[in-house]
Amino acid sequence: MWRRTVIICINGIRTDPGDARGWTDQFVTQINRRTPDGVQVEKFEYACSALFRRLKQRERAENLGRLVNDYLNDGYRVVMIGHSNGCDLIARVLGMGVRVDSAHLFAAAAFEKDFEAAITSKLVRRIHLYGSPDDLALKGASVTSKFLTWFGVGYGSMGLRGQEFATKFPQVVKDHSIPGYRHDTWFKPGGYLEATLSLVLKNDREDLEALALP
Repeated sequence: MWRRTVIICINGIRTDPGDARGWTDQFVTQINRRTPDGVQVEKFEYACSALFRRLKQRERAENLGRLVNDYLNDGYRVVMIGHSNGCDLIARVLGMGVRVDSAHLFAAAAFEKDFEAAITSKLVRRIHLYGSPDDLALKGASVTSKFLTWFGVGYGSMGLRGQEFATKFPQVVKDHSIPGYRHDTWFKPGGYLEATLSLVLKNDREDLEALALP
């Protein structure tokens, strides 16, 4: 069994890592306050624009992979939380053969095929999807990716199809999508962020309880 749990929060694009009120900062503070000893929280933050996100995407994924492996080598249970492009980074880390316990994917600008491969290879035990069929940013990505992918700048739109993906892998994937939510609704300050945080902690607690079942 693991010695401890580490939760790693990964932002999306158009994020200022210097903003102390960002959702990753809020999650680190609140999870540290609400969870027992044995849980550690990390941020993996970066800044990039929508146009140039692919330029250093591989480098970011490699750096994130090294961080995850450091914890795995010390016997930690690794939980990853990503928003938008952060979900693509999680997919890339799994694609390197890195094994994590669970991933919480918000408004995932990622491709189902990448997570299908991770599930098939048993690189992740549980995936939680938090999306919406009304995510306008991902709707735009689903249209433009048809031709932008040829130039290496296309986005996935997995967050639009959470229920469909969960139905395909019911033992691994749990869908928590909410119709009417937009791309950043999950992390809007106040009640939305509080509800998101509570849901993540509830789902992670249930994941741990499932591990203890005979």
